Amino acid sequence: MQPLKANGLTLSYKGSGDVVRDLNINIPRGAVTSIIGPNGCGKSTLLRALSRLLKPRLGTVLLDGEEIHRRPAKEVARRLGLLTQQPSSPEAITVEDLVRRGRYPHQSFLGPPTERDRGFMEQALEMAGMTELRQRPVDELSGGQRQRAWIAMTLAQDTPILLMDEPTTFLDLAHQQEVLNLILKLNREEDRTVVLVLHDINNAAQVSDHVMMMQDGEIISEGLPGDMLSTALLEQVFGVPCDILVHPQTGHSVSMPRGTAPLPEEARLVGAATELRTDHLTAGYDGRMAVEDVSVIPPAGAVTAIIGPNACGKSTLLRAMSRLLEPMGGAALIDGRPVSSGTHRSFARRLSMLSQEQPLPAGFLVEDAAAVGRYPYQSWYRQWSREDQCAVNRALDMTGVASLRHRPVESLSGGQQQRARFAMSLAQNTPALLLDEPTTFLDIAHQVEALDMIWKLNRKEGRTIIMALHDIGQACRYADYLIAMREGKVIAAGCPDQIVTPGLIREVFDLEAEIIRDPVSGKPLALPHWAGSENLSV
Repeated sequence: MQPLKANGLTLSYKGSGDVVRDLNINIPRGAVTSIIGPNGCGKSTLLRALSRLLKPRLGTVLLDGEEIHRRPAKEVARRLGLLTQQPSSPEAITVEDLVRRGRYPHQSFLGPPTERDRGFMEQALEMAGMTELRQRPVDELSGGQRQRAWIAMTLAQDTPILLMDEPTTFLDLAHQQEVLNLILKLNREEDRTVVLVLHDINNAAQVSDHVMMMQDGEIISEGLPGDMLSTALLEQVFGVPCDILVHPQTGHSVSMPRGTAPLPEEARLVGAATELRTDHLTAGYDGRMAVEDVSVIPPAGAVTAIIGPNACGKSTLLRAMSRLLEPMGGAALIDGRPVSSGTHRSFARRLSMLSQEQPLPAGFLVEDAAAVGRYPYQSWYRQWSREDQCAVNRALDMTGVASLRHRPVESLSGGQQQRARFAMSLAQNTPALLLDEPTTFLDIAHQVEALDMIWKLNRKEGRTIIMALHDIGQACRYADYLIAMREGKVIAAGCPDQIVTPGLIREVFDLEAEIIRDPVSGKPLALPHWAGSENLSV
C-alpha cells in the first residue's frame, strides 16, 4: 500500500476556480518524489491538501489507506510533517522555541518537553545547522537562516513522511547542497518518504527517485529525473527553451533556461547614470555588525550582482544603500551624497528597493499593491494622475501580473506574490533599483522573464541596478560586475570573467564547483558538485 495517495482530487479556494482538477496520484513509499511546474500550476495547493490543511472540493486523500481529513489533526501530525512555502513565526520567538513546536503532536496537553523531546530537538537543530543560533530570535535571522530554522522544526516532528514546499528557498549554494544531502540522508538511511515541491529543476534531479510535472492543475508527465530533463518537455511545461548541459563531475544532465537577453555584444547606454557606492560602511542590528568596513563602487549605469552565502551581509548592504538601515560607521552614497540626505519622498523618486521580505499590503488587490509604488509622487495638491496609472499598468505588464490585477494578494502563489512585489517597485519608476533576491519563488520561466526585464531596463533605459542573487550562473550571465561577500566583508569584486574561479567558489561558499562556459553569454557558469550523486539514477 502506498503511504499517501489521492483519488479524483479537485481543489479550490474560496472565490476562485479549481486550482487542481480530478487528480489521481500515488506517492511511492520510501522514495523522494519531487513535484515541479510553473508558478500557479497547483503544486503548493496539492501539498496543502496532502497534509490535511486544505479540504478537497471533490475526491479524497488517503494516508496509509485512511481518509486523511477524517483523522484527528494531532494523529496526522505524528505521521506526516509539512514545511510550508512562506511560514510566519510569532514575533521575537527564538529558534529553540520554534523547533520545540515541532514536538507538540507528541506531547500531552500542557505537558512539558520530555527527555525524548529534547533529544529530537537537539538532533533537528544539529541536522539543520542551527545549534549555534538556537537562542537568536527568528525575526533577526537572514532569510536562509530562517528557512533552516523552519526545517529544524519540521525535522523535530519526527514523522515517517515529510512534505517540503520549496525547502531550498532563500538558501545559498552551499546550504542548498547541505539540505539536499540531508533529504537524501533522511530517505536513504532513515527510510523516510519525502515529497518536495521545487522550482529548481536541477535540485529536483539531484535528489529525486520520481518526478511529477504539473501544468494547469494536472500532472502531465511523471517518471525518472533523467527522463524529465528533456528540452521538449521543459519547454512544453514552462514555455521557455532550455539548454541541456552535461555536468563535468557526474555526467548528469543539467538544465539551463535560455532567455531573450543578454546578447554578448549588447552594450550599455553611455551617459549620465545614478551612482551608488559605499565608503568604509559598517552596518548591523542591535550592536551586531553584519557588514564591516565595506567600500564598493559598482559601475554607474550597469548591472551589479552581489553573491555570497546566507548571512554574509548582502541584504544588509542593500538595506544600508537604500536608506532602510542607518550605518554604524562610514556611509552609503548616491551621486556623491549620503543616502540619508534630503526627504524620504525625494529619495524614493531616485531609488526603489525590492527587499527579501517586502510585505504586500493585506487585503489589497494586485493593482492596488502596485499603486503603492506611486506614493512618492503623491501629495495633498497632486492626486492620482494619468501618469500614475500608466506607470502602474506598465509595471503590471512587465511583471506578467496584469491578468491578476483584480486578485487579492493573499490568494496568489508564492511566485505570483513575488512578481506583484516587483511590480510595486517598478511602478516607482526610479533611475536606480536595488533588488534583494528578485527570483525567489519564481519558476524557471519567470526567473528568465524577470532577469531579462532587469537587463533591458539597464540596456534600454540606462538604470543602475544592484541585485543580490543566490544563483551564481544567473549572476554571471546577467551582471556586468560582481561583488563576492563572506562574513560581512568583500572577498572579490570585478567582471565575472575576472573573478569567478573554482578557488573563489571554494573561498566564498566552502563548496567545490566546476566552471564551464554559459552557452548563451559565454560567461563563466559554476556548477556545484552534486549532493549524493553516486546514489542517484541518471
